[in-house]
Amino acid sequence: MGKKSEQFGENPQDATEGISRRGLIIGGSAAAAAAVLSGSAVASPAAVAAPPGYTTAVGGGGNDDLLFVNGSIHTYDDDNSVVDAVRIRNGRFIAVGQDAINAGDSRFKVDLGGRTVIPGIIDSHNHIGLVSNRPGHWVGLEDVFTHEDAVARLTAKADSVPEGELVTSLGPIVAMQFPGNVLPNLTTLNAVPRPVMIMAEQGGNAVNQAAIDYFAAKGITITVNAAGYPTGAGVGLALQRLRQELTDADRETNAQAALQYYSTLGITTHLDEGAFHVDTPGTAIWNENAYTLHRGFLARNAKKALPARIRFDYLEEDSTADLPRLTARLKNAFPFFGSDMMRSGGIGEFTVNGFGGGAVAIGGPVWLAGTKMVAQAGWRNENHSLSATDIGQIVAGWEAVNAEIPIDGLRWVVAHVPNITEDHANRLKAMGVGVKVGWGPTRTGSNLGPKHRMLIDSGIHVGYHSDGGDITSINPWLNLYTMITGRNLLGNVVWEAGQSITRDEAIQLATKDNSWFIHEDDLGGIKVGNHADLLVLDRDFYTIPDADIPKIHSDLTVVGGDIIHDSGAIPGDRSWAEGWTNRYNHPAAVRRIDLAVSSTPRTVAGKAYVTVVATNNEAVPVDVVITTAFGTKSFTNVAPGKSASVSFNSTLASIGAGEATIEVTAVLNGASVTNTKIAPYPAFPAA
Repeated sequence: MGKKSEQFGENPQDATEGISRRGLIIGGSAAAAAAVLSGSAVASPAAVAAPPGYTTAVGGGGNDDLLFVNGSIHTYDDDNSVVDAVRIRNGRFIAVGQDAINAGDSRFKVDLGGRTVIPGIIDSHNHIGLVSNRPGHWVGLEDVFTHEDAVARLTAKADSVPEGELVTSLGPIVAMQFPGNVLPNLTTLNAVPRPVMIMAEQGGNAVNQAAIDYFAAKGITITVNAAGYPTGAGVGLALQRLRQELTDADRETNAQAALQYYSTLGITTHLDEGAFHVDTPGTAIWNENAYTLHRGFLARNAKKALPARIRFDYLEEDSTADLPRLTARLKNAFPFFGSDMMRSGGIGEFTVNGFGGGAVAIGGPVWLAGTKMVAQAGWRNENHSLSATDIGQIVAGWEAVNAEIPIDGLRWVVAHVPNITEDHANRLKAMGVGVKVGWGPTRTGSNLGPKHRMLIDSGIHVGYHSDGGDITSINPWLNLYTMITGRNLLGNVVWEAGQSITRDEAIQLATKDNSWFIHEDDLGGIKVGNHADLLVLDRDFYTIPDADIPKIHSDLTVVGGDIIHDSGAIPGDRSWAEGWTNRYNHPAAVRRIDLAVSSTPRTVAGKAYVTVVATNNEAVPVDVVITTAFGTKSFTNVAPGKSASVSFNSTLASIGAGEATIEVTAVLNGASVTNTKIAPYPAFPAA
């Protein structure tokens, strides 16, 4: 049965509120009751057709449409067209290219000034649920590449955190981002005026002295070695204590913070692949209670305030032949149940205990029985593959199940696939199975897989995933950089020669092609009838040097027609930003903090100084952090009409061209908003 558009309006409040009031995860018999009470229907895994009324370009004017013009808009439609305009109404693309202009003007017209636009990025396999449950005042750091920038980001956050409370960056951060392949140490982090704790997915942990004191007051000792990094079990025990203190309000706050952060990097849809279940808080970064994992997202969804689309699979970990958890799931939960903003998926990334041995190992009798159960239920199934052995076992096992219960049409998936061969790919393709690739910027070695070029050329369904959140980075631009260049974040070649892909292919995997993997064919491309998810990039992805790809951000992120992130960088008439009404009233940065910035070099006593001025043009006080290569200075409660000004001494007679980074934080409409501005300065003295 195909999914009908009227079954799933954007964020139907009845279904999601009924569930979240009871504090339940979508699924189980309670979900069935909620569906009956709300009148919502269950989506089938069939492809989604464009709804009635959106099959052709709109005729006539639409003065209240969101209209983008004068852009380089890479649509990734059926023809991979590049156009200069697109029009959005009621959360959908209604006209593309010249049709968008012919439909008339709009008072919400965005002049892109030639900027590059792509569809919103779909990460079809990550662990965003784990990130949403990280305790403390969480800060995303996947897009900073120096210790100075990390300290500036943490300091900006600290300025809005009550004294004595903890600032954290737990999970998606890796030492490879930084010079020397090391995290900032205790001495460096002591510059942040709040307790700070970092737990990296690669490269260890880090704290400042204030954090050591913070946990000592709770009876937890964190020891630090001579290099200024924690040793022993202290940080893990600290994480466990923080989790014990975590409230549902904290989960909701950090779920919002995580999704909003990744919107600045362009992710508009996340498919969460769960966590290793624990009944009580643990010390490992990849553990969480699977039954409360999505409470933060559910709370935001009930308020119609999710800034990104959430999809989630059920990660199963049965270790006995009776398969109690998988059996209960398939009997009592629904696949593809929910709204356009939050929806369940299938089973994955484990069918049974994914790292178990013996009978429950991949290819073993318990795994095979569970796989057959999923096929009989007609659910999507996803397994991960990390070795040459397990990919062969998955292919052979699925072939055995497919011979009895055809799985073609269920869109089963194998993720990671570093050791997949052309024979494996052809056999999976014959069953209608797809594979996911990505997951590479922190890997080391040489001649590593997967064979991206071989897979794309084979004709099998291939999609992009990061697998980030517990073992690697979610930031799509780090992953796409590796897929394109074959290099990890250290700059070392790790891919097998000849297996890298083009920039166009990389974006297609993360947008248009990923719609297949989430069973929603009206996502992933900028074309008439599709959900209006798009990014205005801060630089031209298609022409910049390879080394700049990891630095990409989104200047404007749109989800379902809502502007949920705006960097303020699009110049000219910005009345569209002030007047556009979000369909779901997202608490997003549709309006930037009005801060005028300048950066000027000068000479004092034979030394070159850089003077940076930031003037507050808002009606409320702001906090400002100014950072240059020569130092960082923080200002609090800069009054309306007043300026924060500082001169940095380079200690040099001359300096090259550079830039100052200014982070500004203010409370706007009851919400704390942080923006970043750049003030470049020329070489001095001039040549």
